[in-house]
Amino acid sequence: MKIAAGVILTVALAVVSAPAFAATGQKTAPAPEAAPPAAVAIAPADLDERLGCGVMLVTIDEVLQRNPQLAAKFSQGDKSSAAMMPLFRVLGASGGILLDKAYAEGAAQGQTPTVLYRRGLAELSSKFANGGGKEEAMAMFSRCMQVAAPAS
Repeated sequence: MKIAAGVILTVALAVVSAPAFAATGQKTAPAPEAAPPAAVAIAPADLDERLGCGVMLVTIDEVLQRNPQLAAKFSQGDKSSAAMMPLFRVLGASGGILLDKAYAEGAAQGQTPTVLYRRGLAELSSKFANGGGKEEAMAMFSRCMQVAAPAS
């Protein structure tokens, strides 16, 4: 599970531009504990958040597909980590669908793919405004899983 969290964190950090990290050098107080997920209503995602989540989920899947040595690390003695690989593939496919729909919505508003991609990256960067770290990366990944999940 440590490797899965490490891959998520690494990819999330790689997606976010270096200037975003340089601007977050100051320390802030830790955020208060959030209410349990069952008690919090899931807010609908706006276009920027859907773009950012789509970019992140597709990137994670693409990195794992193109770097089989990372996928091999998941299966080294830890079956629960190896079981994460199919989840990443499904999330990558869901992220692709999410990204396609967000691009179509943005194109209907007259925006170019480059502008939409930059909006998605800006959304991801904003998630690391408080210094960025494992907690922020995991919170962002969890939120993106909610955004990408089909409504039931």
